Amino acid sequence: MRPAKDYHPPMSLGAGLRFCVAAGLAVGLSCVQVRAAGLPARPASACAGTTGPDRLLSLTPEGDLVLSAGGAARLAEIRLPDSGPARPEAEAWLKTLVDRPLLVTTGPERDRWGRLPVRIRIPDPAGGTDAAEALVESGLAMVDPGTGETLCRPELLALEETARERNLGLWADALYKPLDANRIDRLQDRFGTFVLVEGRVKSVGERRQRVYLNFGGHWAEDFTIIIPKRTWKTMTDRGATAASLEGRRIRVRGILEPWQGAAITVVVPEMIERLDNARPSR
Repeated sequence: MRPAKDYHPPMSLGAGLRFCVAAGLAVGLSCVQVRAAGLPARPASACAGTTGPDRLLSLTPEGDLVLSAGGAARLAEIRLPDSGPARPEAEAWLKTLVDRPLLVTTGPERDRWGRLPVRIRIPDPAGGTDAAEALVESGLAMVDPGTGETLCRPELLALEETARERNLGLWADALYKPLDANRIDRLQDRFGTFVLVEGRVKSVGERRQRVYLNFGGHWAEDFTIIIPKRTWKTMTDRGATAASLEGRRIRVRGILEPWQGAAITVVVPEMIERLDNARPSR
C-alpha cells in the first residue's frame, strides 16, 4: 500500500513472522525473523499518500471499490482470486465494509483504469483492522504490487506465507498453489495469468539491459525470470549477485509470459523469495 507520511501501521499482525525477501538473497538469509523496520528503506515518493475519512459505497462486479470521496479504487499491493470459492468469500468480506466509517490512505496517482490505489483501515476500540492484511491473512487475497516498482509493505508476504502453509482460502485450491518451474507444460497452460512459480536457478545471464535467471539447461525452452537492469541495480545495492542466486531455490510471482519457454518479468525485488530452508509447497 501507499501509507501517508505520518501513518505507521501496528506490527501486531506481521511483526516477527517469517518471510523471505530479495534483500537477503546474497547474504545467506532465507526465511528469518525480521521486522518491517529492519528492511531496506522504500522510496518515500512511491509509498507516500494522503489519509482521511471515507466510506465504501459499493463493490463493482470486477471487485473494485467505489468510495464516497475517492471514487473508483482498489486495495493496493494485493489481488483477489480470479475464481474459485475464495472469490465470493473475499467479495462478501469487502461488502461488510459498505457504509461503515473508514480511514483511507490513497496513493499518489490513479492507474490506467482510473482506480486509486488505497489502503483501508477499519477503526475499532482495539486500534483498527487493516483490510489488506485481514484478507491476506485469511487466504482471501495474495500479494501483488501490480504495476508499481515498490512493495511498500513486504510484511504482507509473511501473512500470505502463513495462510498458504495452513491451506486457508484460495491456498486450498490447486489453481493457486505454486507451480513447478520444471513443468514447462503446466506453465504454458497458464500464460497470461498471475501465478507463483518455484524452482532452482540453474544459471544467471547478465546482459546490458536485462538479467536472466534460467531454470533449465535450454533457456530457449525452459522457464526464465527476466529482471530489468534498473531492478537488478536495486537488488545488487541490497547485496545480491549472480553467484549468490545460482543454485538457489526461489519463488517468484507475476504474470506468465509466452517468452521462449515461459517467463515472468520482475520489477519489484521482493517478488523473488529465497526458499533454500523452506519446506516445498504442497
